[in-house]
Amino acid sequence: MVQGEQIAIIGTGIAGLSAAWLLGKDHHIHIFERAEKPGMGIYSLDVNSGGKNLRVDIPLRVFTPAYYPHLLKLYQQAGIDTEITNHAAAFADQHNQVFFHYGNARLGKKNLSYPKPINWLKQNRWLRLFEHRRFFNVLHGTDLHTIARDMTFADFILREKLDTPYLRNILLPSMATVCTCDYDDVLNYPAEILLRYLTCGVMADGVMRATKGVDGVLKALLEPSMALHTHARILRVIPAANKASIEFEDGSQREFDRVIIATQPHQAAALLPELHPWQQPLRSIPIRESRMQLHNDKRLLPKGRTLSPVSYFLPANGQRPEASVDLSKAIGQFAGAEPVLQVWNPLRPVAKEHILADVTFTRPLVTCQSREASSRLRSAQHKQERVLLSGSYLCDGIPLLDGAVEASLAVARLLCSSRAW
Repeated sequence: MVQGEQIAIIGTGIAGLSAAWLLGKDHHIHIFERAEKPGMGIYSLDVNSGGKNLRVDIPLRVFTPAYYPHLLKLYQQAGIDTEITNHAAAFADQHNQVFFHYGNARLGKKNLSYPKPINWLKQNRWLRLFEHRRFFNVLHGTDLHTIARDMTFADFILREKLDTPYLRNILLPSMATVCTCDYDDVLNYPAEILLRYLTCGVMADGVMRATKGVDGVLKALLEPSMALHTHARILRVIPAANKASIEFEDGSQREFDRVIIATQPHQAAALLPELHPWQQPLRSIPIRESRMQLHNDKRLLPKGRTLSPVSYFLPANGQRPEASVDLSKAIGQFAGAEPVLQVWNPLRPVAKEHILADVTFTRPLVTCQSREASSRLRSAQHKQERVLLSGSYLCDGIPLLDGAVEASLAVARLLCSSRAW
């Protein structure tokens, strides 16, 4: 019989789910979600394609071991199986003509990316490869400890004279997709954070996912002893000396030993008292909205023969790419299905009959200023606090799945969880 605290967790993204699992062995866990089902799987749906029944997560929850050590450890500890996916990419211009194309091959546990031949001037292809090689030689030769905290990625590019067609047409679209933001946002990122990501080994690791998708993650992390409350309309969280209360929109109130707010920062700020000291840092973290479509319109694939699972469409003077993943090529379980495209930032119209889903979601953004706000929030998390925070925005890196698990792990350590590593 668990003898620990009564803990409420608000939010069921990976931050809330990982906090629940990490604390669940030692404490009584109550999880509150505003929607009708856990948020990590709220947009997942079943699709029939080419006679195959597919369970599709929106967005895809993929990761690379080099940059996601906490997520991988969580999956291993919770018994969540993982598999390799193929996210090789083709880059197409405003006319949908491919100008750069690479494939992936596995050599043992390592991933090898290699350029594929296409019908364009050979000197351009070799020039882009030369620019790529030079760019990463500079990155790997840079001592990250010498990068000032207020240096942006744009500052670093200017200092090292790295503004090339490779940067503008290949690297920036890739990083805008990873960070789910505009090109200018990528350029305004703290340089040290992006350099750490680009040099940690993500290209050699390849891309992975939970074998059973989000459904498998939910099944493993939501244990029978936990109480899941959906349709939870929470008005505010009220900290007190020895307890914390949740006040609901219907006027009811529940008291807990702890409340962990595992939402986006602006949502956490809306739940806390107006004069709470965390208000300013929470509200200073920018949020970017993204749109994602799932469709089966093959006409939007790049022109010409390409087997790349991922394709980037780059309109002239665009602020973001349109990034498409053909699930039938990226995920082994979906092989043999007709193309099903999951598209981040759809820019081209799709006929209504081809659209399977169309959703929007938000992600935190990192700037030099918001990085300092996140640092202050991390420093404010103490064992005596009755309200704690978890979320990817609290990490000192790109706010992805791993940052959310890292934040939950910090909370679990504070509360002496036996599952914390």
